[in-house]
Amino acid sequence: MAEKFTDEELLSQIDNEENIAYGINDSQLSAERAEAIQFYLGEPFGNEIEGRSQVVSFDVQDTIESALPQLLKVFVSGDEVVRFEPKNPEDVEAANQETDYINHVVMEKNNGFEIFYVWFKDALLSKNGYVKVYYEEEDDVTEEEYEGLTDEQLDMLVEDDNVQILEHDAYPDPSVKPMPMTPPMMTEGPNVQPINGQGVEIDMEMQQAFMQPMLHDVKVRVTETMGQIKIKNVAPENMMISVDATGNCLNSARFVQHRELMHPSEIAEQFDVDEDELNTIMAEQDEFELESNARDIYSEQYDRAVDSSELLVRDTYIKVNGERHRYVVVGNRIIYRDESCEIVPFASITPMLMPHRHIGRSYTDLTRDIQLIKSTLMRGQLDNMYLSNNGRYAISDRVNLDDMLTSRPGGIVRVQGEPGTSIMPLTHAPFPQTSFQMVEYMDSMKEKRTGVTAYNQGLDSNSLNKTASGMQQIMSAAQQRLELVARTFAETGVKSLFMLVHRLVRKNVTKPDIVRIRNKWVNIDPREWKNRKDLSISVGLGAGNKDQQLMHLNAILQMQREALQVGLTSPEKIYNALSKLTQNAGFKDPEEFWNNPANMPQGAPKMPNPQEQLIQGQLAIEQQKAQADMQLEAQKNEADMRQEQLRSENDIIIERERIAAQAELERYKAQLKAETDLQIANIKAQYGR
Repeated sequence: MAEKFTDEELLSQIDNEENIAYGINDSQLSAERAEAIQFYLGEPFGNEIEGRSQVVSFDVQDTIESALPQLLKVFVSGDEVVRFEPKNPEDVEAANQETDYINHVVMEKNNGFEIFYVWFKDALLSKNGYVKVYYEEEDDVTEEEYEGLTDEQLDMLVEDDNVQILEHDAYPDPSVKPMPMTPPMMTEGPNVQPINGQGVEIDMEMQQAFMQPMLHDVKVRVTETMGQIKIKNVAPENMMISVDATGNCLNSARFVQHRELMHPSEIAEQFDVDEDELNTIMAEQDEFELESNARDIYSEQYDRAVDSSELLVRDTYIKVNGERHRYVVVGNRIIYRDESCEIVPFASITPMLMPHRHIGRSYTDLTRDIQLIKSTLMRGQLDNMYLSNNGRYAISDRVNLDDMLTSRPGGIVRVQGEPGTSIMPLTHAPFPQTSFQMVEYMDSMKEKRTGVTAYNQGLDSNSLNKTASGMQQIMSAAQQRLELVARTFAETGVKSLFMLVHRLVRKNVTKPDIVRIRNKWVNIDPREWKNRKDLSISVGLGAGNKDQQLMHLNAILQMQREALQVGLTSPEKIYNALSKLTQNAGFKDPEEFWNNPANMPQGAPKMPNPQEQLIQGQLAIEQQKAQADMQLEAQKNEADMRQEQLRSENDIIIERERIAAQAELERYKAQLKAETDLQIANIKAQYGR
C-alpha cells in the first residue's frame, strides 16, 4: 500500500523541487532569458560612454523576425497541421473526421495562428516555448422575453433548471370568451361553499374548469454551461521543470509547475474554494517576487503589484511514490488535489535540442555575440566619423574658448594675433577599412549559424551577379537549417499539443457537436473516437520552397494522367495531388476548385476501370472510323451519280445545239443558194438581151 503524506510533507517536497528546478530560482537561466529580451529590444549593453556612439545593432531581432514567417508558413498555410492515422481499413473515415475536428479546435476555436506565433517566438527568443491545454466550463447567460404563453407552455419553460423567471405578468386570454357560470348544484362534499350569499352551493374544483384561460408574459434568465478546450501560451519564466527532464516531453519530468497571479474570485470559481478562505490565505502569505526580467519594459509588473488582492497560484504536477499527482498551492495551503493525474497538460518546443536536457538553444544564443561585436564595430566607425567632423584642437590662451567649444557650420572663432600660431588641430588615425569587412564577416557568420540569409529573403542586391546553381546551393543549405527547426517543432511540441487536445475532447465532450468544416456542416461525436497514438505531421517539410513544390506537383499530375490509363492511380489520388497544388497556391479549401470523389453522392456516375476505359475508347475509335468510311463511300457514289447526271444533261444540250446549228447551216445554205440563183438569173437576163 502506498504511503500517505500529510499536506505539510507534500508542501515540503514541493518546496524542495522548486529550489532545484529549472525556472525562477535558476539564476543563470533567468539571467540569460532577461538578457535575451534586452538584446531583442536593442537596449544598451551597459558599457556605453557618455559622448560616444551608443548605437545598437538589431541582429537578434532581425534573425528571429526573419525566421518566424518561414516557420509559421509551414504550419498555418493549409487546412491540416497534423493527421491522425487509421488503425485499420475500416477506421479511415473516423480518422479523417478526427483529423478535421482536432485541427478545427486548435486553429479556429482557439485562434491557432496567434498561439503558434507566440509559442514559436518564445522558443526562438528564450530557448523554450510552452502552451497549456485544458478544459474549461463557462456560464453563458442570456435574458429572453416571451409573450402570450399558455399555462402549459409556461410550465414547460420553468421545468428547465437553467431558466430563472425575472418578471411575470398574467392576464385572461382575450381570444376565449368566458363560459357562463352554470355548474351543477351540490349540497354535500368537502369543497362545497356558498356563492354570493344566496345559498347556491357548487364544487370549487368544477368552478375552476369554467374559468377563463390565462396568458403569461415573462422575462427569464437562461444560464447555459458551455465547455470548451482552451489553449493558452505560458511565459517561459512562469514554468518550473525538474532537471531530470530529458527532451521536450514533460511527461518524463518528475516535477512541473506553472505559476501565475490570479484574483481570489477567479481562484474560487475555478477550483471551487471558499473565497473567505482565500482572504485568510492572503493575510497570511509572505511577500513573494516573480522573476524580474526585461519583458517588463513598461513597468507592468510594478503596476500589477499595486493590486495586492492577487494571489500566486502554483499549479504543480509532481510524482509521489512513482505516481503523478496534481496539487494547486496558494500560499502554504493545498486548495485542490488530483491524485490520479495521468499526463502533464503542457507542450514544449525548442529550436535546437540539447541531448539529455530539457532546456535547448535559442536563436538569441546564436546571435547574441554577433550583435555585441557588430555594435562595437559600428560605434567605432561612427565615433571616428564624429571625430573627423568635429576634431580636437590644441589652442593657446589667445583663443576665445566659448567659440572653440561651439562647433557649427560658418561659426567664427575669435583669436588674438595670428590664428595659425594659436590653433593647432590634433590628427587622429582613420578608422581601418577592415572594420567594414569585419561587419560583413559577422553577417555571414550569422547566416551560417541560423540559416537565415539575405538570399532567401530576397534582400541581396548582388544576387544577379551569382550563378543560378551557386545561388540554389546557398539557398538549399540555408533552407535545410530552417527545415530542421520546423521538423523539430513538429515532432516534439506540436505533436504533443494535438495529442493533448485529442485526449481532452474524448474525455470531456460528451455530446455531438455540429461544426462547419471545409464549407460543410458536419456532425461530430467524440464519444465514438478511439484512443489514438499514431499522429503524423502533414505539413510539407523537406520538399523545397513553393516554386519547387509547384514543379514537383505538376510533374506528379502529368505522370498520374499516364498512370490512370493502366490502373496505377485513381481519381482519389489525383484529387490529393490537386489539393496539394491548391494549398501550395495559398488557398485553404481545395473543394472550392475540385470535386472530392469521396464526397460524391451514391448515384453519381463512377469512373470506369482504366482498362475498360481504354477498350471502350478503342471501340469508339473503330466505330467512328467505320462511320467515316460509310459516309465517304456515300459521298463518292453521290458524286458519281451527279457527274453522270451532269454528263447526260451536257450531251442533250450539245445535241440540241448541234441540231440548231445544223438547221441554221441548212437555212444559211438555202438562202445563199437562193441568192446565188437569183444573181445568175439576173446576169443571164442582162447578157441574154
